[in-house]
Amino acid sequence: MTSWQQDVLGPNFEQLTLDLPTGSLATLVRYVGDASPSAASTLAGADILYVHGWSDYFFQHELAEFWHRAGVNFYALDLHNYGRSLRPGLLPGQVTSLTEYDDDIAAALMAMGRSVVTEAHPTLAGVKAGTGAGSEAEARSGTEAGAGKGADAGTPEEPEDPEQQSFELAFLEEARHRLSAAFDALAGRERIEEPAERSGERPLVLLGHSTGGLTLSLWAARHPGAAAAVVLNSPWLEFQASEVGRAMVAPLIQARTRFRPMVPLPPIDPGFYTRAVSKRFEGEWEYESQWRPDRGFPVTPSFLNAVFQGQAQVARGLRLDIPVLVMLSDKSYLQPKWSSSALAADVVLNVDSVAKRALDLGAQVTLHRISGGFHDVFLSPRGIRDQAYAGMGRWLEAALDMDAKKRWRDYSLPT
Repeated sequence: MTSWQQDVLGPNFEQLTLDLPTGSLATLVRYVGDASPSAASTLAGADILYVHGWSDYFFQHELAEFWHRAGVNFYALDLHNYGRSLRPGLLPGQVTSLTEYDDDIAAALMAMGRSVVTEAHPTLAGVKAGTGAGSEAEARSGTEAGAGKGADAGTPEEPEDPEQQSFELAFLEEARHRLSAAFDALAGRERIEEPAERSGERPLVLLGHSTGGLTLSLWAARHPGAAAAVVLNSPWLEFQASEVGRAMVAPLIQARTRFRPMVPLPPIDPGFYTRAVSKRFEGEWEYESQWRPDRGFPVTPSFLNAVFQGQAQVARGLRLDIPVLVMLSDKSYLQPKWSSSALAADVVLNVDSVAKRALDLGAQVTLHRISGGFHDVFLSPRGIRDQAYAGMGRWLEAALDMDAKKRWRDYSLPT
């Protein structure tokens, strides 16, 4: 780990290179400017860790300034193989499982001065590449297919696929956790504890965009009590064509993951998002195009399978016991031909599918649909992102108000 040095965003930002156990590098960015603080609030002293999306990196300086004015310590993480962490010869964005980012997050939290967080739910960590990308129905069909092998008389039964066995064990363990939670609730033993009270540390808020939102949601589920709240900016919680579409495509991606994991899939990004966001076209933002290409990085079967695995886990229910805010545009524009409608919509995700899937994150989910918002709501036109900032700040201030939580936690109607 090197020392902090001035970041590419200028003197108001510093970056720190993080050496990961795998030999990869990640980069942590922090705000050190002097943006005028706003009135004191319950947010003061909290830590926020931001994680970007696919084919992206942190450059939204306005986001850091907003949180600084609220008294929050702002940090952003460029994951390994992204943005500031890219090095010659690396395949941008490549992972085989979203759990590979656990090392990045752990290193970032340590650099932020936070204690080490241990994984409490290893069964939510996913399974090896090539399995678990679809629904429970896929797991059952795979098991039935395996049971038919060697069924003819005199034919020795083939050994069970260890990857399939790994998925089945994870699925059964997930079912056991659900049943255990249900019995606890029936017995009156269910109790939501306050993470910040348990840790004794500054409240930690996880803020993720797109794939980063999916990654942080899964991480929070595996590390209960580590975060006080999760804020998701257009998280990639579901496939663009819905869960049915994911279940249909997943087996094809799994097959390619086994035999041609690094051969890029056909490009499908028409460049509409760049056209809407970049100052070179019709947007308001300047950024490094090598770190955020006009049509995105090449997508490999291995990476897409990792995303499908994560989405399938969300579909089974994450049971997050902390407040979650999901911010989304009010509409999508997923057409193959450019239209001015793309300047007032999410051109990446099916926002209605994501909105429905967000309910599987936990019991305390707030959905904020933002009229005319972009895929990254904080890159939307000025008036729209002002609404997004105000809504996010108002929500988080209430979520971190410990006095209010204590006041209402044990409330019961008068007898």
